[in-house]
Amino acid sequence: MKIIRFITMAVGAFVLAPFFAPADLTPTPNSTTQPLPTAPATINTNAAPAGGGPLVDDGTKEQVKSLLPNLDPKSETVAWDGGTWKVENNRIFRSQFVKYLNDPEETDQASTEYEATLAQIQQLLVPGQTTDAKVDQAWKLLFEAGKFRADSRLCNDIAAAVYALWQRQSEQAHLAKANESIRSEENTLAWNMEQSVGQDDLFAAPTGKDNAARSAMADEQLEREIRLKPDQERLDELEAQSKANSLKLAASELQAKIQFQTMIVQMFFQRRFEQVIIACEFYQAIFGDGDQKLLLGEQIKSMLTSSSGIDPTISVVSALTHEAIQNVNDGVDAYHFMMSKGELDGATERLQEAYATGSNLPAIKTLPRSQKELAYAYTQKSNQLLTALDVKDYDGAQKLVDDLQKMATDFDPTKPLAAIQTAQTISRMHLAKAKAAASQNDEKTLETELTAAADIWPRNPDLEKLSVGIFNQADLQQHTLSDLDSLIAQKNYRQIYEDKAKYIAATATEPEKARELSDILEKMEEIELSLVQADRYSQMGDYRGAWECLEINRRNLPEDTKLSEARLGYATEASDFVQTLNTAAQEDKDGDLGSSLSHYLQAFNDYPPSKIAQEGIRKVSAELVPDLKNETSSSGEGVAVDSTK
Repeated sequence: MKIIRFITMAVGAFVLAPFFAPADLTPTPNSTTQPLPTAPATINTNAAPAGGGPLVDDGTKEQVKSLLPNLDPKSETVAWDGGTWKVENNRIFRSQFVKYLNDPEETDQASTEYEATLAQIQQLLVPGQTTDAKVDQAWKLLFEAGKFRADSRLCNDIAAAVYALWQRQSEQAHLAKANESIRSEENTLAWNMEQSVGQDDLFAAPTGKDNAARSAMADEQLEREIRLKPDQERLDELEAQSKANSLKLAASELQAKIQFQTMIVQMFFQRRFEQVIIACEFYQAIFGDGDQKLLLGEQIKSMLTSSSGIDPTISVVSALTHEAIQNVNDGVDAYHFMMSKGELDGATERLQEAYATGSNLPAIKTLPRSQKELAYAYTQKSNQLLTALDVKDYDGAQKLVDDLQKMATDFDPTKPLAAIQTAQTISRMHLAKAKAAASQNDEKTLETELTAAADIWPRNPDLEKLSVGIFNQADLQQHTLSDLDSLIAQKNYRQIYEDKAKYIAATATEPEKARELSDILEKMEEIELSLVQADRYSQMGDYRGAWECLEINRRNLPEDTKLSEARLGYATEASDFVQTLNTAAQEDKDGDLGSSLSHYLQAFNDYPPSKIAQEGIRKVSAELVPDLKNETSSSGEGVAVDSTK
């Protein structure tokens, strides 16, 4: 289970933000003018640079480091792109999981052909059985796999990376040949120089005391040095060029390995495990020198070391990938087994773990939707329970706990029941203090305790019962009712909601006022619920959904300032979507139905869940095509939107 925890933590940042862009590896071998290359022989160029300097500059290291999230396993937080998230805060995981439970299984012909192509590529790249011909064939199949929608063109990225490696190895071969040529020329020059010096020695005059003889010898030495100077300078140039080429050889291969390893690790954290295995097998086939150590930063190395316990290599990444795939398959098997036993809670957790680990694996994608229906219903109930607890609807939460216990034999109600019962107990304690304050005519304490009780448990049925006894004091009740009338006249429903405890008590003996107050509080509770839902949408980055949630509920209480402020904030984040709906509504009002329908369709294409766009499409379509009038009238009228109010 260690690999599941590691991968779930590691991908936390990626599901909270857009996935990494594919590596910029050029050239792309899609052009028909480029011949299909064959894999060149592996060149071992691991010699250290002659100058002893770094092969990769600090800028390259920082660029690689910026591609990866900063995972702190001790605190279980993930930092990326300027933000930090707690791994346990998995609202986005839950939302994506609910979407998956509603998606149909991917068992169509295209999906089957895609998986068969990936399997064929892996079969061609089995370690120990690869040949240049098999590597070429596997490389060509990458383009076939990249045509399928499910691949997201990742196989094209692998193909481009492999092609770039082949080009680098071709360049390295040229450099190696250049060095051989340089060494040959060096040897020729050295031999010529030796022969020239030897011949000069044969005809040298004997040493004597004659000044003329010594002068002649000096002249001959100077003449020889002048004659050999071009050869010596050429020899020095060749030596410098040889060292430069050796440095380029080492740096070129190191850079190629870093780029390819970056792509592998990137795909690993994107949970595209089938592509990771293919990329690792290509890496092992191309770099046959046995050097598989990761050349990335210490941060990513420490992340992989913490999960595997050994120094990270390409083989370690491959092993982690195979283990993750096996864990996903085991998780799906466990889901089927636990579902057969009625253990819906554990089964849903196993499926969610498997989905979080490998959402793109066949075991997950081919699970029939009919076998996910119970898990979907259970997940929806569980999410409703969380929402009910958030808005302090403990009566509703209690009913949901009962429903979940009936659905799943292994559901543990301990935590939700503890939260419900604790809140109810504390609320009753505040009511008891409020009752004591009322008996002592302590209006300030009475109001404080009633407010505290209502804040903890807004729908506490004892509030109304206690109010009947407390507000027999006519003056206090009359004063409170007068304040309530003023707030209603001002349409200040937010203030009424915040002081609901005393108004509930004051209207206990006034049935008509009580009904009016109940309607206001119900609407305000809907507003509060919509604010909570909008906040959830915004935390998932779905600002269009957050804005629309508030826009729809604004029709009930357009005067609520808290809703209006939140709605304006979300409208700023989803300005294009809001502007499109505004334009569609205005064109509908002006009678320009064709343009209005076009903008409603544009909004629907941008955000398919949009209810406003769907209602607008139905309304305008009914006006354009009268035969659709009955269907539209049964569905409701369109919704006009305005992001400025």
